[in-house]
Amino acid sequence: MTQATIHMPYLLQGAGRHRTKPRAWRHRGGTMSSEFISNFAAIGTFVVIGVTAIAAAVQLRHMRANNQLTGLLNVLSRVEDPVFTEWVDRAKVILQQRLPDKEFRQQVTAGSFQRENNPWLNICNSYEWVGSLIKNKLIPEDTFMDVYSNRILATWRIVEPIVALVRRNNDPSIWENLEFIVVRAREWEKKYPQGRYPVGVPRLAINDSWLAVDSQTT
Repeated sequence: MTQATIHMPYLLQGAGRHRTKPRAWRHRGGTMSSEFISNFAAIGTFVVIGVTAIAAAVQLRHMRANNQLTGLLNVLSRVEDPVFTEWVDRAKVILQQRLPDKEFRQQVTAGSFQRENNPWLNICNSYEWVGSLIKNKLIPEDTFMDVYSNRILATWRIVEPIVALVRRNNDPSIWENLEFIVVRAREWEKKYPQGRYPVGVPRLAINDSWLAVDSQTT
């Protein structure tokens, strides 16, 4: 009995220790599992938000590209309109005839010139509109300049004297977007003096059938 009395508490104590370990392990395991689920949920939420943001950015890029294409097609249809070409031709003739007239220059400076059916005014206003679209990135500049940089510079040579007269009252904001695309066109021509033909694409051997005849001296 003495031995039983001595060893029973030890056995009970040992058994108690043995039982408490699994309980403590289950408790800690439950806590870790909850933290893991919470962290996993947070990561999952972050991933979903990130994927959604990327998808939205891609969609916005496509929408912007479509809007730019629509705007560019509208601009091209206007610039390629035969009426626009007629404005350029008429403006060149009219300004060559009238700029030497001091009275005409005074009318332009004072803003009292004829506005109805005025070709040089229509040209400047049209390119002012185009310049604003390019400046605000509503149409792609590279695509436009790839085709029209030379035409813009040719038009500027016609209307530059008029712009100077209109700005004599120290208002540089008049046709500033026209000025902007002229500057950009000059930069484009300087960057691509021989055009922008794709590198690695062979050029055609164009036959100039009249070269020999035209080279003959009479």
